[in-house]
Amino acid sequence: MHLSKHVSKGIIDIHTHMFPPDVIRNQEKYCRLDTYFGVVADPKCTIQRYATAEEALALADEAGVEKIVMQGWYWRDHGLCKYHNDYMQEVISKYPDRFIAFASINPRAGWRAIWEMERCYEMGFAGIGEMGPGGQGWELNDRDFLNLMEAAAKCNMLVNIHAGEPVGKIYSGKDPTPIQGFYELAKRLPNLKLILAHWGGGLPYFELWPEVKQAMKNVYYESAGSPLLYKMGVFRAVADLVGVEKILYGSDFPLLIYPRKQRQAEFSMFIKDIKQRGGLSEKELSLVFRVNSLKLLDNAGKIN
Repeated sequence: MHLSKHVSKGIIDIHTHMFPPDVIRNQEKYCRLDTYFGVVADPKCTIQRYATAEEALALADEAGVEKIVMQGWYWRDHGLCKYHNDYMQEVISKYPDRFIAFASINPRAGWRAIWEMERCYEMGFAGIGEMGPGGQGWELNDRDFLNLMEAAAKCNMLVNIHAGEPVGKIYSGKDPTPIQGFYELAKRLPNLKLILAHWGGGLPYFELWPEVKQAMKNVYYESAGSPLLYKMGVFRAVADLVGVEKILYGSDFPLLIYPRKQRQAEFSMFIKDIKQRGGLSEKELSLVFRVNSLKLLDNAGKIN
């Protein structure tokens, strides 16, 4: 039974996480199976929440979110990646007009990772992500990772990578990623459509250098989890640095990104905050909330 109404021309949330029901029910089991999941799912981490597809749809309808893009998880184990992908396939098959999926892939699996990417491509997934170098145990110059990126570019698959800021406080799940590696990847594969989560770990600033800006022409920055780390002025600042057409709205739902205000997962608070304090015009908001993601997904052939 389809529990949601179709939201016409609404917001596209490029960064959410939907976990298989068994992961939600048996978190301790998966904490033992995966070290990084154990960090973020630890009971001491009070901001982590979980939601079923139906719960997410109900909350999305309230907030005017039309399409929910599920990012996979950075599991280390290849079998867990496949298990997560099978679950997301069930969701997009049940709600094809509302959910879009990125595949959970660990490049350390070698050719098995590429075969899994191809399997997910055939199932209609839009891309690979969210990938996590630190959480999954690989580096941006590893041969297996580069092989996977070359295959993704050939398949026109989008790629979302977790980016962590190299300075500032240490927090649970922080994964400082070397922004030099993103620059080198963009130069190596100029046709790869690369989405850097969490504002790219500060990389937008370096696009003021013309050589870097040219290399990063197919690199996009998304806003997942922003209120936990940034002032809302980050939207205006990054728009001025790289152009608003390179900013994508992502929430990191169901994470509690306003831990002092939120008790339950929801979409509305962040959307309202961006509109009120993000410093963007109505036209710019339309680009960030919908048009920019729509173009990327449409070019990948993944918009119904």
